[in-house]
Order: sequence, then structure tokens, then C-alpha cells
Amino acid sequence: MQGMALAIQHSNLPIIIQSDSSQALLALTGESLSRSAYDHLVAEIRHLMGEREFILLKIKREHNRVADRLTMYSRTESTTAVWLGQGPPCIQELLPLDCNPMNME
Repeated sequence: MQGMALAIQHSNLPIIIQSDSSQALLALTGESLSRSAYDHLVAEIRHLMGEREFILLKIKREHNRVADRLTMYSRTESTTAVWLGQGPPCIQELLPLDCNPMNME
């Protein structure tokens, strides 16, 4: 959610959320509330989505390596961080591999 809040602050463009989890995307677009342990997070994300145009895209797991590496970085370093303009060195080689082109019409 911090990333979404930063995206809202730093850009006026539509925000694209890519996920390899159909279940997560369904939770964000569904109208019903679930009783899962993550429902409070879903509610907060839905609230943020009301502030700007968000585009939700399902991608293949093999096109989500950058997110996986950043998750591992956060776990091993026990930290969260924000990089504006350039990502951390641990993902530089993965960026061109995970490029998911899309047409904005």
C-alpha cells in the first residue's frame, strides 16, 4: 500500500497493477467482502484505488521476477525501501526480462 500511495503522490497518470495472482486481482475487483485474514488490506487498497484510475492486469508468474526479487530483498534485509528513478542493483538484470508491454488506449 505504501507503493500505491507513493504512485498516487508522484504521478497523475493511471496506475497499473500487475499481479500473477488471479485471486488477488479478483479480491480487488470483487464487490463482496471476504472474511480472510487479509480483508483489511484489500479494503485499504480498494480505498486507494478510489483516488485514481487503476488498471489491474493479470500477468504470467515468469513475468513477475522483479516483484519476487524485491520481496526476497525485503525479507533478507528486514527493511522496506523506495527507489525513485532507478531500482536497486539486485533487480537490474531482471528488468528487461520482466518488461510487460501494454497499449494504453
